[in-house]
Amino acid sequence: MLKTISISFSTLLLVFLYGCKGTGFKANKHNYSQQKNLSEQSALKQFNLNYLALGKNRIEVENLMGAPEGRTLGQNGEYLWDYRRPVIDDESGKIYDWSLITFHFNKGKCSFINFTLSNKPVQLLEEHQSALAD
Repeated sequence: MLKTISISFSTLLLVFLYGCKGTGFKANKHNYSQQKNLSEQSALKQFNLNYLALGKNRIEVENLMGAPEGRTLGQNGEYLWDYRRPVIDDESGKIYDWSLITFHFNKGKCSFINFTLSNKPVQLLEEHQSALAD
């Protein structure tokens, strides 16, 4: 009887100290992995992004890229997530600094990634330069 009470007390003490979510070490590790995502990199390669994201679910893509700038519903029930990121063209090696990356999700998995390579419009460059001058 005393042994059962001591085991119950120790179990309650452990639950009280660590809670249901585990130790703080695991939480810090999770936060660190979210901070080190691809959105913090300077430019993404098309091939690498296809390799890392195709077949992944939405949570994995969001951990990889961060929160999407746009979410829409496409044809045939696909979910589309849009990001504006610098992308390195696989063929020419040129960096396009304002490319649109669209992830297509079908049945919960990333089935296709569309890249629209472009540079910042002149209007945005002029606004940015005038803001820096002020």
